[in-house]
Amino acid sequence: MLHYKYLHRSAFTSDALWLLGINAVFFICFIYFDTFEWLVGFVDAHEYLELDELLPLAATLTLSLGIFTYRRLVELSQVTKAFEELSKRNPLTYALNRRAGQAILHRRYSKAIQTGEGFSLLQLNLDNFKRINDAYGPSVGDELLISLVVIIQKNIPDKVKLIHWHSDNFILVLPNDIQSPFELANNLREIIANQLFTTDTITCSMGLATWQKGLTLQDLLHNLEDALFDAKAANKNTVKIA
Repeated sequence: MLHYKYLHRSAFTSDALWLLGINAVFFICFIYFDTFEWLVGFVDAHEYLELDELLPLAATLTLSLGIFTYRRLVELSQVTKAFEELSKRNPLTYALNRRAGQAILHRRYSKAIQTGEGFSLLQLNLDNFKRINDAYGPSVGDELLISLVVIIQKNIPDKVKLIHWHSDNFILVLPNDIQSPFELANNLREIIANQLFTTDTITCSMGLATWQKGLTLQDLLHNLEDALFDAKAANKNTVKIA
């Protein structure tokens, strides 16, 4: 997902240069044609038109219009930022959605390529989620996903990004300074099993993959899925490393 920058330095510089150039041309014209002297003479010659009152009024109206325009632009920027933030979120769980997640993954991968700073991905999938939907109804399933996101966010560091990848599938982006990704994943798995649902036991399976030099982002995501499949095949409720 491309992030919209509300103040482009290059655009700002270009516009400023254009405005300076235009005003420089007007300044030369004012000097050449003695504009102010002509204006004073015109006002004196047409005193009955009350131009000496109208001209200051025009100046104050111009200033007022500038202030009004600036305030409306600030409000528009705030509204645009709010809509942009909403566009990054899953409408049900309010976790980062897949589109925002793909942008995060590409940025993290690009940084890893440039600096060699690695990262890990943790993919989480609820076990037997379809059975819960069938037994208790889709509305309970939705509440389950919302509760799951709350639990995860409470038990991960702020620097870890949580992405609602699809359905009951989530990806956590773990930076390089997470000391033990496997320990974090296993603790999170136990917390989810103990806290997620009181009416029934809900567990999750997890796959963990770490980026290494030579791996493309697509390779890493494939390894992550393979690790999750291994966790599902191993009687679920476990963490497998790619």
